[in-house]
Amino acid sequence: MAERSFDHLTRGAYAPQPRRSRIAGLGRWMVCCAACLALGAAAAIGYARAPGPACVPCTTAPQDDQAQLELTRTRLALQQEVAARTAVQETADASAAEVRRLSEELRFLRGQTPQPRR
Repeated sequence: MAERSFDHLTRGAYAPQPRRSRIAGLGRWMVCCAACLALGAAAAIGYARAPGPACVPCTTAPQDDQAQLELTRTRLALQQEVAARTAVQETADASAAEVRRLSEELRFLRGQTPQPRR
């Protein structure tokens, strides 16, 4: 067997070298970020397309029922007030028309009475 000499390897000054370049590390980091974004987008799309629970109408709280009843009573009172005001206005219009008719009749009758002679 021939003897090999490895003295040339031990005489040089060696420093640790990075295994991969910085560009490769940056590229790996960017690929990981892109993969995370893709997985997140896929999860969001899947969640959006998934059928949700059936919509069930919420039950109203007793306070909401009271407020609804009060609102209904107030609306009814407002409608009654509007109806009463309409009736009063119609009565006032009819009375004004009657006053005009009676005034005209009075003028007519005053014009028909004979004038006293002097």
